[in-house]
Amino acid sequence: MNKLIILLLSALFTLPLIAQNSGSFKRRVLIEEGTGTRCPNCPRGFVGIKELKEAYGDRAVFIAVHQYDNRDPMYLRHSNYPDCNFAGFPDCIFNRDGYHYDPLYGWEIGNGKIVDAASSYFQSTTSDVDIQADASWNADSTAVVGNATIESKTKGETYEVQMVLVADSLTGSETDWYQSNIYYNRDAQNYPAGMADFCEGGKYGQGGFKWVYDDVAIASSYSMGRTQIPRIENLASNTKATVNYTLALPVVGAKYSTAAQDLLPAAIRKDKVSMVAIVTDSRGKVLNCVKVAISGANTNDVTTVKTNRMVDDNVYSLDGRKFPASSLENSSLPRGIYIVNGKKTVKP
Repeated sequence: MNKLIILLLSALFTLPLIAQNSGSFKRRVLIEEGTGTRCPNCPRGFVGIKELKEAYGDRAVFIAVHQYDNRDPMYLRHSNYPDCNFAGFPDCIFNRDGYHYDPLYGWEIGNGKIVDAASSYFQSTTSDVDIQADASWNADSTAVVGNATIESKTKGETYEVQMVLVADSLTGSETDWYQSNIYYNRDAQNYPAGMADFCEGGKYGQGGFKWVYDDVAIASSYSMGRTQIPRIENLASNTKATVNYTLALPVVGAKYSTAAQDLLPAAIRKDKVSMVAIVTDSRGKVLNCVKVAISGANTNDVTTVKTNRMVDDNVYSLDGRKFPASSLENSSLPRGIYIVNGKKTVKP
C-alpha cells in the first residue's frame, strides 16, 4: 500500500514536468568573442573557440566581434553592434548574461578550461522562446534581406530581435590582416596543447602571421547604438510575430572607415556569409538564437565584389569624403592619400 501511494505521488509531480519540457523549443547558446588582429593575446581565443565548436557543435552560435583596434580590416564600430562590454581582449560571453570568460581558460587564467566554464550554459536543451529565420540576397547582392519569427510560451513579454551578418574565410595578403602574436617566443610546454602552433617553433610561431578568420560580424541591425528593428511588445503566448530588416554589406569609402577597413569588401565571399538572428528580453539577455544560410546569391563572390568596385571610379579620402573621378587630374584636390577602386593612390 505504501509503495502504491509513493508511485502515485511520483506520477503526480512528474507528469507536469514532462508536459512542460515537451512543449518547449530547441535552445541554442550565443557565444560572442571580443577579438582583433592587433590583439597579441588573441591567438589563444582561436584555440578555445575551436574547442567549444568541437564540444557543442550546432547547439552554439558563434560571433567574433573585432573591436580591439580600428586598424583591423574587420573592425566593427561599437555603435554598430550591441554593447557586449568586453572586459579585455580576448574576451568571451555567453548569452550576454553579464559574466565574462577568457576564451581559452574560462574562469581561471592559466589553469581553467573554457569548455568546463561553458558546460552550465548547455545543461538545458530547451527554451520558452523560439526564433526562426530566413535570409536572401537583394537583386544586386549588395545587401541581405532578413526575416525572423519568434514565438513564446509565456504571455505579455517584450522582446528585441537583432540580426547580424557573419562571414567565414576572411583573409588577405596585406599586413593589416596579419594576426599579432605574443606567444611566438614562448615555450609551448607552459600552455595547453592547442597553443603549440602559436608558440616558439610552431607553425604560426611568429610575431605576426597570416590567418583565415571565421564567424566574423561584418554588419548588424544596430546603428547609432541601438537596434533598428522595432521591439515586439506584449506578445501573446503561442503567438508568432515576424520582423524584417535589410543588412547592407560593407563598402569601400564608408563613413568613418579606415584604409584597413576598406580592405574588407574585397575579402568577403558571398557563399561564406550567413545571418544570425537573436532574440533577447527587455534587459538584453539572449533567450535564443539561430544561424541560417543566405539564399539567392550569385556565389561568384570575390569576382562579383571586385567587379562592383571596379566600376566605382570615384575618389575617396581616408576620412570617407567622396570626390569626382576627375579630381585626381585637377589641382583642386589637396595632396595626400586617396582610395580609388579599393587601392591607395597618392596625390602629389
